[in-house]
Amino acid sequence: MKDSGNAIDLVIFDCDGTLVDSEVVAAQAWSDYVARYGVDLTAQQALTQFRGVSMTLCLARIEELHGKPLPAVFEQELRELMADMLEQRLKPISGALEMVQALAVPYALASNAPHHKIELCLRVTGLLPYFAGRIFSAYDVQRWKPDPALFLFAAKSLGVDPARCAVVEDSLPGVQAGLAAGMKVIALQEHGVHPELPAGVQVITQLAELHSHLA
Repeated sequence: MKDSGNAIDLVIFDCDGTLVDSEVVAAQAWSDYVARYGVDLTAQQALTQFRGVSMTLCLARIEELHGKPLPAVFEQELRELMADMLEQRLKPISGALEMVQALAVPYALASNAPHHKIELCLRVTGLLPYFAGRIFSAYDVQRWKPDPALFLFAAKSLGVDPARCAVVEDSLPGVQAGLAAGMKVIALQEHGVHPELPAGVQVITQLAELHSHLA
């Protein structure tokens, strides 16, 4: 018999790199855009350095590489380029659509990204109808992962005890936020396990494995 004390009442998904394969596209946008300012940053470097990191910290890193303040239009133009590239290239993570269609446990989404980017990514990949009304952005609480505030806000908004939530993340900051929130953390590691992944975090290599980790 299943121990109801260990039951999961809510699954909280990250978006980028967990449900949609946006991080590779965004990394290419970073590389293409910063080149206009004479900053040499490959897409792979952007992917490694910026995965799961808030825009504020990413911009601070680019400003450091640039050696002087960035213009006021930098973030807006970068986001416009990202949006265009996401519209053209974005795909869901393998198995994402099938997974949410089959998931019996209530679920939500909590991302560091602003609402307009989250909704763009979900719309392009056909996932938006599944998360309507249950999308939470770090901009709602003005706190970004690895701070646990966003996950705690999502759980409270949906009336679920954090201890009965499972977080599905791909990035180290997201994993750290889930642990700090007192939630079960399941790390999607499609391309190898992050060397700094904390002990006790359950690892899956594809979303199809998720169901067996929610029992």
